[in-house]
Amino acid sequence: MRNISENGLAFAAAWEQFAPIAYRATAKEEYLTIGFGHYGKDVYPGMRISRADALALLRKDMAKVNATCDKYVSHKFNQAQYDAIVDLCFNAGDAFIIPDNVKDDFDDAVRFGQIERTRAIMSTFIYQKGVPLLGLKRRTAGRLALFDGKHWKEAEEIGRMLMR
Repeated sequence: MRNISENGLAFAAAWEQFAPIAYRATAKEEYLTIGFGHYGKDVYPGMRISRADALALLRKDMAKVNATCDKYVSHKFNQAQYDAIVDLCFNAGDAFIIPDNVKDDFDDAVRFGQIERTRAIMSTFIYQKGVPLLGLKRRTAGRLALFDGKHWKEAEEIGRMLMR
């Protein structure tokens, strides 16, 4: 079984940023977030978490996403590309890589190992409920740098430098 690398995990943690107290990431979010991007109905107002517990929870959350990615993502992708796909699925949900009846979409690109097409489609994940968000544009730019083989810190910096 393939796994997200420490480089990919560090990238995700850097973008999620440690939050010791539960918060609502955007006004349109249904649930609260805590730690390094843990999101769900199990997070409640006022909830607190330590950095160590948050990292353990990130690894647990990432393992769930990774299992889906390992099942559907072609082995034609190298580790850096795989890390970027896992990060996307962690950030936006893994439904995008599960096979459906739509031809030539993202799930087909990742299943068939279409590297350039996958990268091109990944660049479009900048919307939340139809609205482009600067934070998603930045993370996407960083994720594409990760996909291209950059170290997590350099990939993060590339994304954070995006002005609009």
